[in-house]
Amino acid sequence: MRSLPTHKIAYFNNIPVIPERKSIMSRLGYMGHSKPLNPKDQRFIDEISSLGLALCRNKGAAGRFKIKGRTIKAVVMTDGAIFESCRLSTMLEKSEEVLLMAGTAGSEITDRITIEMDKGNAAAAVVMDAVASVSADMILDWIMDAFNKLLLAEARRLTRRRYSPGFGDLPLSSQAAIFRLLGLEKLNLTLNESMMLEPEKSVLAIAGIERLGKT
Repeated sequence: MRSLPTHKIAYFNNIPVIPERKSIMSRLGYMGHSKPLNPKDQRFIDEISSLGLALCRNKGAAGRFKIKGRTIKAVVMTDGAIFESCRLSTMLEKSEEVLLMAGTAGSEITDRITIEMDKGNAAAAVVMDAVASVSADMILDWIMDAFNKLLLAEARRLTRRRYSPGFGDLPLSSQAAIFRLLGLEKLNLTLNESMMLEPEKSVLAIAGIERLGKT
């Protein structure tokens, strides 16, 4: 993939991310426990994790967008979109552009989680939920790594951190602007009236694009 000009969106299918066992275990709340799981429970988690991974259809999208202005409390994009967040504004203080990103594990895994819950298999559903959640986050890691390699040729880089709507002081309603700007219907995503993404195991984020040498 060559460097993308501002406002051109890249869509990615079959993103090759495979969560490590420790990441899934951490999501399940087992990391740091002094007492290890018994072999039977660990086999169950490993088997359900493998099934969950097979059901993930990892896709993503990303695009560069220019910042028009910034205040202490908000960041204004050139198309008029406004992201109201003091923390995001601080994170982007050295950025002239942002990278908007989306990642989804797809509907097959979320449909299966619902089926397992309906059948009373809560343990299996919880493990699959962890697999899907970690996979969605890793998609954004993959996108950031890919763009950092491209940006290096421009003497630019992404901020180390990314910011997602619904976390910190960036309202969940910000998802509407990101959804629109990235054209996420092309990933078969939808945004409901509560500003929640469907399929559920989907995540959006914003990272800044900085010139190298700025810290």
